[in-house]
This record gives sequence, structure tokens and C-alpha cells, in this order.
Amino acid sequence: MSVSARAQERAAPQAAPEVRQAEGLPRTPSGRVAQEAIEARAEAVEIESIGARIRRPTGWVIVPSGPGAVATFRASGDSEAQLEVRLSGEILVGRAERYAQSFQNQIQGAGFRVETAERDVDFGGRTGDLITYGVDADGEAYRLMTWLHHSEEQMWVFSLFCLESRQEAYREVFEELILAMQWSAVPADASSGE
Repeated sequence: MSVSARAQERAAPQAAPEVRQAEGLPRTPSGRVAQEAIEARAEAVEIESIGARIRRPTGWVIVPSGPGAVATFRASGDSEAQLEVRLSGEILVGRAERYAQSFQNQIQGAGFRVETAERDVDFGGRTGDLITYGVDADGEAYRLMTWLHHSEEQMWVFSLFCLESRQEAYREVFEELILAMQWSAVPADASSGE
């Protein structure tokens, strides 16, 4: 198992997310669209049990998520770059700090070292800890950027894994992923005022 795979393997999600299709997908000669093409071109991943919607960044494709992840995206043309969103199970009151520390210990146990750590980093009115880790593997330097946000009784973990040389180029995409997330869906009739 690779360093990145071990570092990103966590507990199972609460509910399987649903992939929302984009319109106008190309058809095969038989008239069908492969499931992989549907997921890769989907607009978003929806977690219906809690009403969250995670938009697919432009230039990234949806790929199957590993254990504990609710959404995983890969950069088109860069197999090393990955964005991932995880959602913990229920965390008891007062246990968020312990959960975050355990998560960080698992990453460090996989060989990553802390490069930078910032507390209470704000993205659209929501705060969390932003930590960047580094690791060297196969003669390359990699970075893993994580933002942990505790909301109600669960911990959201957003991560970006990429080559160190691409970190700044992908950081904006990472931040946009967080800012564009719809944390809870509003029913259509409620938003229209009817």
C-alpha cells in the first residue's frame, strides 16, 4: 500500500454518497454511457442523508472513494493529484479535539511530517485547522494539505495530495472546493419563496 493510500484510509462514512450526473454525456455505439464516464463528468457528489453537496472542480474527475471518504477527485492529466472529502461518524461532545489529534497521528504514523499548522482558518464563515504535511517517496517530494472542520456532531476532513511542485497551483482549487460546498440543501420550494 502506498504512503498516500495509507494516509488517506479512515473509518467508513455514514451513508453512501450519490453522484449527480452532468447533462449531455457522450454515448457509446450501443447507446449506453459507461458508469465511469458518468461519475467522471458528474457535476457533484451529494450526501443525501445530511443534505450536503460537494461540487466537482473544473478540470478534475470523480473517482471511486476509499473507505471513509465521501468524495474523491483526481486532476485530469495528473494522476498524482487528488482531492478528497471525508466525514466522520458521530463524535461525542467534547471529543472533536481528540478525533483531530488521532487523525493527525495516523498521518504522521504513515511517514508524513508536519510542515505548517494553522488553527481556526476561515473558509466562508466556517473555521478549522489547516495542516500541511510533507513526505518523500520514490525520489519525489509530496504534500498533503488538510482542513478539519467540526460541524454539529461530525468532523469534515478536506484534503489535497500532490507533488510539492504543484501545491500552489492546486491550493486555489482546494480552497474553492471547500467554499463551493453546500453544507445543507434547501428544498427547491423553500428557496423560491413559494
